[in-house]
Amino acid sequence: MKKLMQLAAAAAMMTLPALAGGFWLTVGNAEASTEAKAMNAVFTVLPSGCGEPANAKVTATAEGVVNGKRVSRTVQLNAVRPGLYAVTKQWPAEGKWAVRVIAEYKGAETSVLVPVTGDTADRKAAKHQQGRPAETEIAAALAAN
Repeated sequence: MKKLMQLAAAAAMMTLPALAGGFWLTVGNAEASTEAKAMNAVFTVLPSGCGEPANAKVTATAEGVVNGKRVSRTVQLNAVRPGLYAVTKQWPAEGKWAVRVIAEYKGAETSVLVPVTGDTADRKAAKHQQGRPAETEIAAALAAN
């Protein structure tokens, strides 16, 4: 058991230098990018931090409540340039919605939950965190939207 703990600690220490400066998602204004604006993006998302965050695996899901039922829809991200993605409206007008974006890079995971109304993102209300948001956090974001 002691040997296993030592191995785990050593493995953790080896990954720390790669992400010592952090790893996060930056939510941007689609109007600031000619390309994103041409795609009719609601917002942009950019993995940021140390290393090569442009190589992160980024996925998105629209999380919503429609007619009292909880629904999720995969959101296709549109590459604007390496590492910068445009998020376009891929959810219905009915209901309350938030877009959950998750990025994974070298064993680290970060996410942001962005409330949206129609084709407008409330970037100021976006909730950033390390790891994935819990269902309770998604429910709270939807209730506040």
